[in-house]
Amino acid sequence: MIAMVLALFAGDAHAWQVRTNESGDELRWHKRSIHYTIDTSGDHGLSPNAIDAMVAAATRNWSTAVDTSLAFVHDGSAPGATDPHDKKNSIYFDEDWNHDPALVGLTFVWSRPDGEIVGFDMVLNANDHEWSTDGTEETNDLLNTVSHELGHALGIDHSPQFEEATMYPSTFPGEVAKRDLDADDEAAMRYLYTGDMDNPEAARAGCSTAGTPAHHLGWLMMLPLLARRRS
Repeated sequence: MIAMVLALFAGDAHAWQVRTNESGDELRWHKRSIHYTIDTSGDHGLSPNAIDAMVAAATRNWSTAVDTSLAFVHDGSAPGATDPHDKKNSIYFDEDWNHDPALVGLTFVWSRPDGEIVGFDMVLNANDHEWSTDGTEETNDLLNTVSHELGHALGIDHSPQFEEATMYPSTFPGEVAKRDLDADDEAAMRYLYTGDMDNPEAARAGCSTAGTPAHHLGWLMMLPLLARRRS
């Protein structure tokens, strides 16, 4: 059985942070092509074309932010599911959300014991939140959320210090600031995928995890984006 753990904040406030397993290995992809599928079904009020376009824009945010030679590849439509063994990286909406209703999205990251990420599944809360693609007030902007959740899929944790960062841990209705990466987010990408050690102490402040490994997959992590009221 694969263990499930919640993301926790590190004790000290830092800028960007990366995920580590219980052995201290930082989580990152070794492959340079990350394939994904999208399930556009559900009562979320968005067209399939709009969803595809917003997800594609979010993948470009991360793959072109710095010169990493990392690429996301859209493999078309497929039924969404959270399954570490189906060899699919799914992005889908959940109308039967049984997690905290304040959460707008969760990303489950699957990795080997040495920290190599081998898969992810991203689920978006279509039960408790209204969605849009243009930052309409009182709705959750899809590009805003998917950009944040893809950061988790790449091994990046929350950036609790900078509210303007894509990886800041909360959002509010109508927010679009997370659509574009902040310098803090780009620094995390350089560290994980180009070997840039410009901020090693922040990297090693990543949140701890716990659990027991099973089969070839070491951990399952649940990384939330929390909705909050507009201040």
